[in-house]
Amino acid sequence: MRIVKNLTFQVIVAIICGIAVGAIWPSVGQQMKPIGETFINMIKMVIAPIIFLTIVLGIASMGSMKKVGRVGGKALLYFEIVTTAALIIGIIVANVVRPGDGLDPSKLKGGDVSQYVQSGQEMKWMDFFLHIVPSNMFEAFAKGDILQVLFFSI
Repeated sequence: MRIVKNLTFQVIVAIICGIAVGAIWPSVGQQMKPIGETFINMIKMVIAPIIFLTIVLGIASMGSMKKVGRVGGKALLYFEIVTTAALIIGIIVANVVRPGDGLDPSKLKGGDVSQYVQSGQEMKWMDFFLHIVPSNMFEAFAKGDILQVLFFSI
């Protein structure tokens, strides 16, 4: 009875039930799509405020700015290490799985790719750094722009 109240167990059961419904009754799965999208939107809705409050309360409870700097440096180092590890894992998996292998490029629509290439070329490094500073804190929260929320909270 205790395991039934365990959140991890409940999540695993829900995932298995979702996969079963999608595989056995796809039409029911399509009818339940609004429920899933609503759930995802609710999660997205609380991400920015949670990050903001966590950072602000964490900094406020530190006491001295020396501690804040030390913890910030450690957090930055951790972020860099984890990002590098994720990058290495991604490169290894891409080389093993080889996504797109056997894909015929002549069957692709050229218009779909060109808009992404253009937007990628338009963004310069300075634009990226200027984008981090929010012009309006409420807009950063409304758009869910986490980098701007982080900058504002610090």
